[in-house]
Amino acid sequence: RRPRPPPPSPPTRAQRAARPQERREGMEASAAQWEVVGGADKGGILVRSGKELGSAALEARLSTGALVAQEELVGERLHYRLVTGTGPSEGWVSLKITGKDLLVPKHLASTPSSAEEPRPQLAAAQEEEDEAAKKKNADVAEPAAAAEQPVGGGAGAACVVGPDAGYCLRLAVNTDEWVPSGEAEGPEFQFLLQLIREDGDREQVMRYKQWEDKKRALIARLLVRSASASALRHANFKGLTIKRTKGKKPFLASPLPPVEDAPNWNVNVSHDGSWVVCASEPVCMAGIDVADTRRADRRGKPIDDFQKRFQTQLSAREWQLVNGAGKEMDDQYEVFSRLWAAKEAYVKARGDGLGAFDSLSACEFLSWKPLPDFPQNQAYDGGVVVSGKPETAWRFVQHRMPGEKPHWTTVARGPLSCVVDANGEFKATLRRPELERAAEGWQAALLAPSPPCAVVLVGALVPSEDMDGYVKVGGARWP
Repeated sequence: RRPRPPPPSPPTRAQRAARPQERREGMEASAAQWEVVGGADKGGILVRSGKELGSAALEARLSTGALVAQEELVGERLHYRLVTGTGPSEGWVSLKITGKDLLVPKHLASTPSSAEEPRPQLAAAQEEEDEAAKKKNADVAEPAAAAEQPVGGGAGAACVVGPDAGYCLRLAVNTDEWVPSGEAEGPEFQFLLQLIREDGDREQVMRYKQWEDKKRALIARLLVRSASASALRHANFKGLTIKRTKGKKPFLASPLPPVEDAPNWNVNVSHDGSWVVCASEPVCMAGIDVADTRRADRRGKPIDDFQKRFQTQLSAREWQLVNGAGKEMDDQYEVFSRLWAAKEAYVKARGDGLGAFDSLSACEFLSWKPLPDFPQNQAYDGGVVVSGKPETAWRFVQHRMPGEKPHWTTVARGPLSCVVDANGEFKATLRRPELERAAEGWQAALLAPSPPCAVVLVGALVPSEDMDGYVKVGGARWP
């Protein structure tokens, strides 16, 4: 994407208060024009089809620095017509949110400003508008915009992980953005490694040769424990017993969350490319997979033979979907990667383990519906066909991860009867397997909101009792 020139800084609060009459005259001018000063960190500000905050959001944002003409002003909701800049040619936007300007009259936008009102506040204001507006829709638990920035603090930050986070978690850590001093031998990495009580898991992390693989392995293990501690409302990992099935699926062996609230609580993790992601569920089986959809291997070499290499893992009808994506191989590879991620989420929910090629090839993903209240091509809802039969006890939700590097995350919800557990220890933690036989209740569990992953910093995975120690070795305090 071509970078946009930085927009003019907005006037300070003091400057605006000192000239109320000038501001009114600007708004009442016969050809009143406004300049967008908010949304610098989000590619612009949100535009809706109507003046109500609950009206449909348009796909494109109105770019920061854009100039618009006023068509109608209702309170602090502006119906505009685009003059210069990019975005929808017309629509409704908010002038401000929680006292922070998103648009200002054109003649005020060029007024010099000081550091009293830095631009990050304006970006945060736009995020607050996204959050408030989307919460009006009861069908969506978390807004897509909320996942775009790492959660680093504030009154609601701790709600995505920790004692008040609940039992259905969606978390993601961007490993590109975590660069601890000294890498794997440094004090921060080693402190986090010691939070993992199981010797085998610690040894497995350090067994990887590549630094990026060590990072992913450590964060994945911390996510499992952080989600488990959240479900138990624990302030440390000391009382947790984490085990793995024969198929290497991690699970919380003891203690278990309250049976009345989370009878079948389980957790799953995945990593690829820039992301490590985690999903937990209180009733259904959880499977998650993240896929880097860039058509290149780890050395940056283009992957040209993916259709030949994975010919037997996708059905003929799925390959039709891949080839129908267009002539560009990159577009075909993105569709292939999304289908592959759905298959991986399916086998990870089951717990098949490595080499589950029969399960991968038996399942088909042929129909995806866009999720409402998300921008176009950002979120989908789908089902699975297994050995030619639609499996209505499953649900799959895909979200595109934020950022310039394209990744997709798929979360599967499935029945307990599908679990593959040779030793039986994991199944013993699922205390209400009969719930899947109650058709109405099971559908309610499947259709419960499955939000996009909340992007958190590594510090969010550190238990509160260990936070001071983490800060002493160079970690960033959270929240």
